[in-house]
Amino acid sequence: METQVLHLSAVEMIPWRDRARGDAIKPHWFEGQVEGRLAKPLGITQFGVNLVTLAPGAYSALRHWHAAEDEFVHVLAGELVLIDETGEHVLTAGSSAGFPAGVANADHLANRSDAPATYLAVGSRRPGEEEIRYPDDDFGPVTK
Repeated sequence: METQVLHLSAVEMIPWRDRARGDAIKPHWFEGQVEGRLAKPLGITQFGVNLVTLAPGAYSALRHWHAAEDEFVHVLAGELVLIDETGEHVLTAGSSAGFPAGVANADHLANRSDAPATYLAVGSRRPGEEEIRYPDDDFGPVTK
């Protein structure tokens, strides 16, 4: 198999509204979010790696936790606020946070600064095993 290399200049950065389904909850939270897939174009199937930029005022997701998938974020530029069950935590460039599968510590990121913030989001892929919980919103678990 030939080694595949992907340069950031070739990554398609897709705005949230172009990835969203029509039934999104709180869509105004996600305007200003753009995301590029880094692992999938290289044939990686066991985990995902996405480059995400949040404009001021944008959120990463509804607050959630994963039953079967680990999640990891690493801030590359800017400042984000991690909001989880234990409160709010400021993350700046160089900061990382991890969310082990099965731990009911619902989280999301918010950009409360006046400048864009960029981070890497890494997560395992467990299709058919995954269940995502959203404790702040009025719907049951989502199965992937």
